[in-house]
Amino acid sequence: MLSPELETLDQLAGGDLSLAVVASFYPGLEGFKKGVLGLLGEGDVVLLDSEGRDVPQWRWRELFSEAGLTQALREFRLRITPQGGKKV
Repeated sequence: MLSPELETLDQLAGGDLSLAVVASFYPGLEGFKKGVLGLLGEGDVVLLDSEGRDVPQWRWRELFSEAGLTQALREFRLRITPQGGKKV
């Protein structure tokens, strides 16, 4: 069985996914936040807003806070990077 992070990369190889879908790969919200922030920090994925623009790093913590997570799950998505693609 793949780790949630590798499952995320594997699924993203097929195309962008909403954060709500990605959250389903993790056993809980804390693991989801830690895993996705790790993938973002390593440069394996990029976070996109509803218009397809890269979300700057300074906004990540805000979006993954309890106050911002509901909006993030609805409106944001992930895209795999070439670096992340090499890991699957």
